[in-house]
Parts: sequence; structure tokens; C-alpha cells
Amino acid sequence: MIRVLLADDHLILLQGIRAILESDPGLEVVGTAGNGREVLEILKTAPADVLLLDLQMPEMDGLETITHVKKEYPDVKILMLTTNDEGSIITTLFKSGATGYLLKNSSQEVLIQGIKDAYEGKKVLSPHLTAKMIESLSEKPKSLPGLKPRITQRELDVLRLIARELTTQQIADELFVSTNTVATHKRNLFVKMDVTNSVGMIRKAMDWGLLDD
Repeated sequence: MIRVLLADDHLILLQGIRAILESDPGLEVVGTAGNGREVLEILKTAPADVLLLDLQMPEMDGLETITHVKKEYPDVKILMLTTNDEGSIITTLFKSGATGYLLKNSSQEVLIQGIKDAYEGKKVLSPHLTAKMIESLSEKPKSLPGLKPRITQRELDVLRLIARELTTQQIADELFVSTNTVATHKRNLFVKMDVTNSVGMIRKAMDWGLLDD
């Protein structure tokens, strides 16, 4: 029996996915979460083999959730289920520890098989996304002069550490500041860069050339 934990901030979607998975006798849904913090709380008492994870969630998004889960529960396989098909994001998530990446328009059969393949340690990827990943690896990020807001040096430090997949606590330790200060810088970056999560922030930073050394 494969134990699956579902994470998505849309309740109706969660209920639908749960119904689909519970129709397969080889799968057991051990819980549902609306954000990354809830994922970590559930994993404390309900062990899971596969985490089916959305990318954009409040409080703790998919990318930050991967970082925490792989650190605290390294054996959990993480399968992304999202609407984002951008190659650079897919590449980032695989580097962060995701086992697979499926789109939400995948069929029921593809979703169930993807979970089983992820459980076995196989890489899972919607077929047409392969070309997008190759593109993202071969293209140099585009610089968009004139559109950049003013970002302070400390905010840039935080941004680059986030891109290195450090947690909020690790960033605070690295910069010798409190976690509240890091959170404030992160919120300011979200506003200045007009994004809602870490994935969008890193993507835009790459486009602007802010992560180039």
C-alpha cells in the first residue's frame, strides 16, 4: 500500500484528487494539506511515501516545502502537480529534490501511474515538458533593463540565499539576523518584484540577471 499525502490550497481540487486516488486499491491517502506548514505538521504523525504537492500555496509554497521535507523526511518522494509548465521552474524543482512533475490536466491514469513510479524512485515528467526543460538549460536568462525595481543589497543577499535553497532559519544564521527580519525582506521582495511566491521570485530574478555572479 502506497501512502499518499496531498497538498493543494484549493479544497475542491483536493477532494477530487482524493476521490481519484482512493479508487485505486494500492493507494491510501493519509491526509490533505492546504500549505507547506500543514504538510510538515501532518508528516509528524502520519508517515507518507509520496507527497503530491502543488507549486503555488500560501504561507509556504511548493519550493520551500520541498526544502523542508527533503531535510526532515528524506525518504518521502515528492511529485509536483501544478499548472505551471515553465522549463526553468521544472528544472529548479528537480534540483531541489522533486521526483516528478505532472500537470493538473493529466489524466486519472497518468496521475495514478505517476504516483506509483515516484514511489519506486523513477523520475516522472509529463511527456511534452521534456523539451521545455532542455530549452531552459540551453537558454541564457533574459535581462529586462528598465523594469527592475530598486532592490537593496541586503534584499539581494536574501534573494540569492533563497535561490540556493536555504531555509528562512539558515538565511537568518548566514546573515546574522532574526528570522523575522528575513521574513520582512522576503515580503518586500514579493511586493517589489510583483510575485506571490519564491518560485516566481527566482524566475523573475533569473530573467533580470540578479543571480548572475
